[in-house]
Amino acid sequence: MTKRNLEGSARRLHQHKAVFAHALRQHAGIPYEVEQKICSDCRRILDERTVRRAVA
Repeated sequence: MTKRNLEGSARRLHQHKAVFAHALRQHAGIPYEVEQKICSDCRRILDERTVRRAVA
C-alpha cells in the first residue's frame, strides 16, 4: 500500500452533518460577524460567509 492509501483508510468516512454557528472575525481592525457551516462530527468548516459588520 502507498502512504496515501494508508492515510485514507485510517480516517473514518462519513457524511457531513452541517450545523450553523456564528463567530466574530476581525479584518484590518474591523470586527465582522461570520456565519459558519460546521460538520457536527469532525468539526470541519464546510462553508463560511460574512453576515455583517459587528457592533464594536
